[in-house]
Amino acid sequence: MIAFKELLRLWWTQKRRAFHWKDVFIAAYFAVLFVTMVVAFYTAVSSELAEKELPFAIVALVPLLAVSIVPADMFMKLFWRRSPVEMDDYLRSRPVSASDWALLVLIDTKLSTMQWMLPLCVGFVAALFIGVGWGLLTLVLAFTCTLTNALVQNCWRRAPGNEYTLPLAFGYLVWVFVLYVLGGLAFVVLGLAEDDPSMPLRPHVVEWGTVVASGVIIVLNSLLCYVLHRYFARMKNHNEEEHAPVATTARSLGEVSLWSIEWVQLLRSKRLRTSFLVMAVLFVFNVYMQQMTADTMQQDLGLKVNPMLVFAVGFPSLILAQWVLGIEANFFSGIWTKPWPVEGILRRKYYFFCALCGLMTLLLIPAVLWNGLSPLALLAALLFSCGFFILPFMASCLFSSRMDLFASAFFNYQGGNKQLNVFSFIMFIPLVIYYVAYFFLPVLWAHALVAALGILGFALHTLYIRWIARLWHKRRYERMEQWLAE
Repeated sequence: MIAFKELLRLWWTQKRRAFHWKDVFIAAYFAVLFVTMVVAFYTAVSSELAEKELPFAIVALVPLLAVSIVPADMFMKLFWRRSPVEMDDYLRSRPVSASDWALLVLIDTKLSTMQWMLPLCVGFVAALFIGVGWGLLTLVLAFTCTLTNALVQNCWRRAPGNEYTLPLAFGYLVWVFVLYVLGGLAFVVLGLAEDDPSMPLRPHVVEWGTVVASGVIIVLNSLLCYVLHRYFARMKNHNEEEHAPVATTARSLGEVSLWSIEWVQLLRSKRLRTSFLVMAVLFVFNVYMQQMTADTMQQDLGLKVNPMLVFAVGFPSLILAQWVLGIEANFFSGIWTKPWPVEGILRRKYYFFCALCGLMTLLLIPAVLWNGLSPLALLAALLFSCGFFILPFMASCLFSSRMDLFASAFFNYQGGNKQLNVFSFIMFIPLVIYYVAYFFLPVLWAHALVAALGILGFALHTLYIRWIARLWHKRRYERMEQWLAE
């Protein structure tokens, strides 16, 4: 017990030292933004809801609303949550038992800001549209779902091999399936049966049925959380096994290619990963939403294409392209010891940005199949983004500064400078050409012009990158001295 109290004291000291008021301001900013949007939407539809009777009991939505956040919560935790699951060397040298450490990880997981974010959002929505009591029930139900997600992730990150991860993956899929079946059945049986003329349900029956269904899901999640907590406490790390294999070889940097380094940087760097994912989710969501009202919107704007299409395909890559060689500035001393010319590095980065544009294009294929998005417009946007939208930004290596890879991406302007900010205005030239083409030309001619510009840029990218590399070589000592000073 004394060791656990000391562990809590160290944990609290670390939390206080890592506290920044900037994080509070950012959280408050997004909280106020979310509340304002929800309240504005409620104000706009409240009069219509009062006049029109819904074809189902809104109370029965509580279980389904709470369990609907499970995929988004797991996706968010996989990319942004980085809580400790293993003791460091200092704690290993102290009399800290496995159960004490597992209990501390559970407390840290429960009190995490990310753990409460989505439950508070759905709880507030339920309290506003259904009632305060139902909002609290939705909050508790959603919290048990997100806590299960977090504990599954903790176990997954601590698992030493497939014999531990495969049962986790299978059990998690079964749990998600059961969760949605229970939530869907509760809505169908209680929500839709209330207005069934052949077998109507009284309102108090629907309300108590919703409470019982929510209670069943809460109990199921609580039992699963207890099992995951015990599983985590009994799980041994790879280095704690009695017969842990000894590594005889080490992977050297020479075995890493320029192509793999680009993917590793994006996946491991918190700042790059967050910037890319936020832009990708934002613009892809906008394309799908605007495609639903494509006819009215395009008539109002005078355009013959979805205005967000080129942003969804190219802008996530453009966010990364503004820091060309700003990432490598953190370890450029090691890079120059390898037989990698600057032209080769820039060319691989350009191909990497094109691959990301292709990935964004794949995410928009469902809009072509079911949402009426033109496949020619999507193909033209891909070619234009690769050859004419992103390519000019390869010259940002002439002005880039060293950027902090593991800092927060929100409201962070570190890595920028005056020259880079002025140079970034070059992105408006391709955008003006793109929108002018679709505003004045027939749609087929606009597709052809936009695609031709992209093909031309891709055909000339080798000459352009070679010219940029020669300019960089003339300034190489100036650039490297600045990186060292930063």
